[in-house]
Amino acid sequence: MVSVLNRSTRRLASAAAVGAFGVAIALGTTACGAGKISQTANQEPAVNGASGTIKLAPSQFNGEQVSNGTIAVRNVHVLYPVDKADKIFGDGGPFKLSFTIANDSPSRMVRLDRISVPTGSIQVTDPKPADGQKASADPRRIGPGQALTAGVPSNVDPDDDDIARFDVQLTGAGDTVAAGLTVPVTFEFTVLDLGGKPLDTVKTTVGTPVDGGTLDDRQDVVRDMQADGEH
Repeated sequence: MVSVLNRSTRRLASAAAVGAFGVAIALGTTACGAGKISQTANQEPAVNGASGTIKLAPSQFNGEQVSNGTIAVRNVHVLYPVDKADKIFGDGGPFKLSFTIANDSPSRMVRLDRISVPTGSIQVTDPKPADGQKASADPRRIGPGQALTAGVPSNVDPDDDDIARFDVQLTGAGDTVAAGLTVPVTFEFTVLDLGGKPLDTVKTTVGTPVDGGTLDDRQDVVRDMQADGEH
């Protein structure tokens, strides 16, 4: 692979534009409203989920710093249980998580290493390859302009969905997951060059809400903070 240090400034700018365009397409097709990456720097995604952004360390080129882009974590939320919601909330799980992670860097690959929460544990299951397709050597590695998606949001029809989605399950959360609360979910990554050499480790923590959902009959489990303190 060609290092970013061997590219011309013009080629870097062109690659950055192509990478950003590819990520915008990936987010538009995988997250169903996960939001545009950067029409304006402060634009929020039009979804109920939370978001986080990691700015990758720049490179030096001809004595100047060259941006290596960002990792965009978008539309992170706990899916509202379709069945036995009262029991699942009472048991602290198992809950499903949904999110999209996009790599808008033209010069770096990133790998999702771990997802964690302060209370409980998270298990990540890789998607199965589609019929006739070979399994990826490392499905958790996200190349330039590519995205990784987990869970099926409530506004997506599973029968019409052809995206290879990861299954992410949260268990043992106690009473930390409830309507009106957010749970800190930490995403950890390894940053690699285009040849696959590890360069850095980075992470971001996202305050994750329970999905607003589209269920007609929902019995939210809401913690009464005042009542919790009374004895």
